[in-house]
Formats: sequence, C-alpha cells, structure tokens
Amino acid sequence: MFKIRWITFLLAVLPMIFSGCSSAQPLPTSSPSPTSSPSPTTTLTSPDATSPTATLTAPEATPTAQAVELPFPYSLVSQESAFSYLEDLTTLQAYSGWRNSATEGESEALDYVASTLSEFSHLQDLGLELERQSFHVLLATEIWESRLFLTSNGQETEVPANAVSGHRRDLRQAMRFDSDGTLNDTERDPVEVAGGGLLLRSSEEVRGLAQADAEGRIIFLDFGVIDPLTVDPGVSAELVTALIQKHAAGLVLVVAGGYGESVQDGTLLADPGMTEGIPMLNVRLEDLAPAGIVSWEDLARIESARLIWDTDVFSPGQSGNLVARIPGTDSSRAVILGAHIDSANTPGAGDNALNCAVLLEMARVLDEGKLQPPVDIYLVWFGSEELGFNGSLHFVNTHQELLDRTLAAFLMDGFTAWEPGPTILAMQEASHARFGNPNLPFSDYLSQQAEDYGISIEMTLDSEFFSSDDGPFYGFVPHVRFSFGNMEIGERFHSPYDTVESVHDQGGVMEQIATMGLIAALETPLDAPNLHVTPAAERRALIVATHTEVLQMTPALLIHLDRALAWEGFDVDVIPYGQSLSAADLTDADLVVALPVIDYPSVDGDLTLYDEQWRPEEIELLVNYVEQGGFLILTNSAISQFFGRVGDINEDWEDVNALAAPFGFSYGGEPFRTIRAFVTGTHPITGDLVDLVLATDNGLPLTMQGGEVLAEAQGKIAIGLVDYGAAGGQVLALSDLGLLDLYNPRTSERDNLDFLRNLARYARDR
Repeated sequence: MFKIRWITFLLAVLPMIFSGCSSAQPLPTSSPSPTSSPSPTTTLTSPDATSPTATLTAPEATPTAQAVELPFPYSLVSQESAFSYLEDLTTLQAYSGWRNSATEGESEALDYVASTLSEFSHLQDLGLELERQSFHVLLATEIWESRLFLTSNGQETEVPANAVSGHRRDLRQAMRFDSDGTLNDTERDPVEVAGGGLLLRSSEEVRGLAQADAEGRIIFLDFGVIDPLTVDPGVSAELVTALIQKHAAGLVLVVAGGYGESVQDGTLLADPGMTEGIPMLNVRLEDLAPAGIVSWEDLARIESARLIWDTDVFSPGQSGNLVARIPGTDSSRAVILGAHIDSANTPGAGDNALNCAVLLEMARVLDEGKLQPPVDIYLVWFGSEELGFNGSLHFVNTHQELLDRTLAAFLMDGFTAWEPGPTILAMQEASHARFGNPNLPFSDYLSQQAEDYGISIEMTLDSEFFSSDDGPFYGFVPHVRFSFGNMEIGERFHSPYDTVESVHDQGGVMEQIATMGLIAALETPLDAPNLHVTPAAERRALIVATHTEVLQMTPALLIHLDRALAWEGFDVDVIPYGQSLSAADLTDADLVVALPVIDYPSVDGDLTLYDEQWRPEEIELLVNYVEQGGFLILTNSAISQFFGRVGDINEDWEDVNALAAPFGFSYGGEPFRTIRAFVTGTHPITGDLVDLVLATDNGLPLTMQGGEVLAEAQGKIAIGLVDYGAAGGQVLALSDLGLLDLYNPRTSERDNLDFLRNLARYARDR
C-alpha cells in the first residue's frame, strides 16, 4: 500500500470534494437468481451443490456487525483457509527479499498463487486461464541473500535479519549498494564482512566516533537516531554518511518495541554525492533472543558479528502480475477483483498479503462450490504497487478491451483509519468513474448488500485523491477500493512488524472481505447502464504511449488526466508501450495525448537498447489526424519521474522534435529551474488560473512559429497552442509532462487540477 496517513488525507481532500458529487439511491433488489441480489436467506446454488447454510459470526474487530446466517456459497468462506494462505504468503523468502517490489520474493509469491490455483479442479474444468505479465520498474534491486551472525560468550548464532531494500530511482546512487558493483548480473556473489560489534544509540555517539574505532566494525545503530518520522532526513543522511566515511564494515539498523515504521534503504539514507556504500541490514531487537540478547544492554556486550549480503541492482528491474480468468456463463461481461502482492521492506502481512490471501479464498470457494460465475471473473495479483501502482497501471494499459466489458472492479488494500478503535471495513468509490457519472451507485449497491448480510462497512470520502491500485482504474471502469484496518495495524505497515502475528485476530475480517468480494463477483447486476454508466460516452480520448513505458512516468499524471477526462464525459483508451499506432486508433478520437519518447537502460546499462523514436508513418498519421480537425497534445520530459521526484535523465528528449516540427514547435535548451509556470492571456484552457506547477528540473522550453502562448516560465514558453489545417485542428504543446500531475513534493499543492478540467472541457466542447 502506498501509505497515506488518514488525518493528512482528510485535510488534503476535504477542500476538493465537489459539491455535485452525491450518492445515488440503492438499487431495488430483484428476485433471487445467480445474477441478481439475493436476500440473506436466499440460496445461490450450483448445479450439483446443496450445501446447507452456515453461520458466520462477525469478528470482534467489527462489533457493530450483526451475525446472520449466510447462504450458499458464502457459507463456504473459511477464515482458517484464508489464514493458511496468509501464512504461506507471509513466510515466503523470509529475511531474504520478502515480497519487496521486483524481487525474487515477489516472483515466488506469484508462483505460489499460480500453483495454488492449479490445484482447483473445478476451475480447471471451467477453463481457468492464467496470464503472467512481466514489466519493467525503475531501478529495483534483487535481494539474493541477507544473513546475520552474532557471537556472544564465544558462541556464534544466526539471527533473523532483513536486507534493507527499496526504491532505486537513480542508477549511479543504486550502484553503490550492489554487492559486487556489476550492474545487472544475476550471479550469486555474496559479500561477507566480519568485525567487532559496536552499538550506537545517539547522534552524538555517531558524530564523536573516531575512525579508528569505527573501521572494520559492524555498527549496530538504534534506528530511532535516524528515524525520518522524528529526525530531519538531512540529519539522517549525514549520520549514515559519517559511518560510511569512517569505514565501518557494515551497518545494522535495530528497531524495537514496535517502532521502525520508516526503515528505509541505503539510497535514501546516504549522501547522493557518495561513491561507496556498505552492507546494510535491519533487525528487530525482539528477534535476537536466540543469541541471548533481550535488551539493549545485552546487544552492547556482543563480541563480534558476521554479515552476509548479496544484492544486485537491476535497471530496469523486472516485476510482474498474475491474472486469473474464471470463465462465466456470459463472457461478454466481467468483474475484476485485485490486490497487490508486493510489500515494502517487510513481511507485509497486513499490507497486503491478507487481501491476496482473500483472493485465493474466493477462488477456493468458487471451486469447492462448483460454481460458474454469471460473468467472467478476473482475479489479479498486482506487482510493484509500492513503487507507485506499477502493476495495476500495467494491467489497465494492457487490458483495454477487458475494461470496455467490465461491470465493475473491486480492489483491496489495507488500512482505513489512523485512530484508535476496532478494525474498520471501509469502501471508497471514485465518482465520475466513467462517462461523467457523478454518483456512486456501485458502492451504494455493495453497502446495501453488506447490510443485508450483517457486515458493517464505512464509506470513506469520495475525492480525486488516490492511494492504491484503485487509482489506475480512474476513468476506465467503475470501481471501489475495499480496505480494512485500525491504528495499531496501520502503524505496522512498511515496518518489520507487519508480520502474520500482527494480524492474527483478523480472521473474521478476512471472512467478511471474501464475502463482499464474492458478492461483487456473483451478484453485480448485469444492467450495467443503470448501475454505473450514465450517460453513454459521447467523447473519446486516446493516450499514445507507444514510445513511453507509462510505468516509468509518475503514475499520478495519467491517473489524474484519466479522471479529469472521465469527469467531462470522455471514454479513455491507451495504446501501451511497444504497440504500434494505427489509423483505426485515431478514428473518432476527440483528443489524442502523445506521451514523450523515453529511452531506458537495458539490463547491461546500455541506453541504446530502447532507442525509441517517432517513426515517419506514425508522424504522418498524427499530422493527418490534426489536418482533419483533431486536437493533439504534445508532451516532453527531461527526466523520468516518480511522483514529482527526479529520476533518471531522459537522454533522448530531443526525439520528440520529429513529431513537433510539422506543427511549428521545437523543444530545446536547459530544463526549467523553477516549479512555476505563469499563465498569459485568457484562453479557456488556462481560464482564470494564475500559475501552474512544473515538475522539478523537468520542463523543456518551447519555441513556436505563430500560435498563442498560454504560459511561460523563466521568460520562455511553457505551454503553446497552434491552429493547424483548414478543418480546425489544433496542437497544444506542453513543456513538461509534469503539468499533467497534481502532486509536487516541494509545495504539496494541487494547482494543476483546474488546468486538467479546463483542458478536458475545451476538448469536449471544440
């Protein structure tokens, strides 16, 4: 889960709730059938199943829920079964990769899911189809091995230690932490260091440490000294850098008593100017008992330590999704259920193995009940959500046809409340999810079903903000994000304490989530237009990502653009990376967004492998489109982006000029060193805006022949608009891909929202 503190979330989104967003009245319940809404006493049967109903008692975590007698097949849901899947997922790759994004652990978890599904004979008979998707993520590491041995009283004992890993946003920075300094090798080549142990528990101890006392030692550092939640990140970097400069042999970050939520990796804790690194692990003080260590005082008395560390940096890293299609009686329609399978520097029980286990439990129920769903059911385990919704975005971009026939999507990720109290089941739906519908009929429908089945669900705020795999579905398909949690559970996310023990009391919650997922899969009404599509789409937008791996750009920018377009009644399509543009793709497109050419390093660091460029035939197609009256948006990017942060340099940003030249545009010069673009004139696209937010060091100045300047930065053109052809065609050129994003880490402002809405309205009304 891409974590957002709930209070901050409320403050961020309350001002942005649109007054026109309201909840629709629940749909009336039709007569019981496999494709309509049964009452709690209705039995949904399979051809050969007559299983009696069973009683599901609401878990202690949700005391307001009323116990009801659940009908078949919901009576088959078992918290014991779901919990067994959770335990299996949580223990995969223990202390050596876990399920961190783009690691061996993530891949093994997907293997486990595929193997489990293969054992369901009924689903196999129905024609179960498995699709394993692979995609690149930016600068990930593969953790092969991490081991820590402590010697106390002359006895060496191995203790659990987790390799410190995480996002890799800069190749040169990440290279410092490769175990052998060889980019993208796949060889097991562990680094082993040993030395006397030294415990440091204050910043003063770190700063005062003499090099002679640090050199060759294994430093055990109280994580509280550098915890980003309580210490300025610059201070954290300074302290870790000091240990590297004093030639410590290795660094072990020690967390204790439940703190350590923000244990991060070396790339975030070391000075970017450093050219060297040291092996880093993290441990829980509580896990050192096998070595006779139960307190800080015990740890201070260890005689020596031995650290084995093997990690290789991959650029780009490899991640994946697993998509399971369960054929329904009507394959012209579908329901999608999904959860992300990766975790962040943690075993990841609550975030998000619990919901991945729930998906498996849904599959098991369908298999045991020998059911065929009324429509196609797609179960999806997404990879690399923690790196920025990469898996769900890849799925959306590569399953456009599926989205067009999807009734709704049910996405699951944990954590609903940053406050004391029982576990809360919550649901959030994006208004205007497709075709401009401002209401929330799908969540209203599910809320009513939950009430009928005695399950207590809290509706969360509807806003343009996003926090998980639901985000990439904005603008494409009606969906809800279903989540669970409380403060105690939420505090453990992204920490070494997100273990299976931390959610041991959530079995009843898992039952309820599985029940709601099955309701979405089996009972979503087939009268889709009345459920979520009003009116039918009158406009179509096409995003051309032929030469851009969308995953490598900040996912937020497409999420926000997709949703702004949906608000104004556009149906959104995407041509994914590597797929050729055709004349048919441009037919009836009211708006075409051409994402910039982005080259990425190959597995051996070669920047030329993905030597992307606009081909002459593609340029001809787009020029003809505009000549015939089309509206084309050109974008560019000096860097790859990650939620507004600087990533790798885009070495071939000039390749966009081949497409820009026919329209009288040219990109060139040094990127803007400002985050502000000031509006000029009064064109409807910029409306009454004063300024817009640029991504840091990303915008490339424009020159243009004729046309209208809409915004400037540092005295140069940031946005320009030209008329082209006799049929009323227009081209809008954006200097910065970040103009499509609402997130800027320096300012925390969302100034670009009105720009996106103005742009969508203008494209709609042309």
